[in-house]
Amino acid sequence: MNAFKVLCAGILVLALSPLAPGQSLAEAAKKEKERRESLKGKSGVVVTNANLGATKKKPALAAPAPAESGNPPAPAAAPATTAEPAVDPLAEAKKNFDEKKASLEERLAKAKEMVELLTLKMKALQQQFYSFNSMQSKEQVQMQISDTFQRLQAAQAAEKILKDELDQLVAKGWKSE
Repeated sequence: MNAFKVLCAGILVLALSPLAPGQSLAEAAKKEKERRESLKGKSGVVVTNANLGATKKKPALAAPAPAESGNPPAPAAAPATTAEPAVDPLAEAKKNFDEKKASLEERLAKAKEMVELLTLKMKALQQQFYSFNSMQSKEQVQMQISDTFQRLQAAQAAEKILKDELDQLVAKGWKSE
């Protein structure tokens, strides 16, 4: 009986959904045009990998320090001026580590994408080879399969090398540089 009620409720929802007023295509286009016109004079921020390395991380929330009663806050000391800014070796090592890791991760993602594409191409070629109404000769398709298979093996080997290299880098850590 309970399943019958659920089924009836589902059919009722499906039957009444066309009656609900929806936004027409013309209304959606008009709203989008208005939104774009309101953003016309504004410029957006373009974030690149170079910009990300230069950004300083800040806490999401900063709670104000509770002031002690009777003691005024101490004035902030003026920073010492030096002719040459001090370079923190740990920060530099971490930055180098992060750059290497990001580069390896990007290359690994591209290698994985290549493996996926070549695998998809292999499946399509195999399907074409076994189909009865193929426009190409079986020999041509076989040659394409062979070439694609060799490229797939090379891409898989490159992916494995990059994955191992990334794993070694992560296992070694940034403090060992």
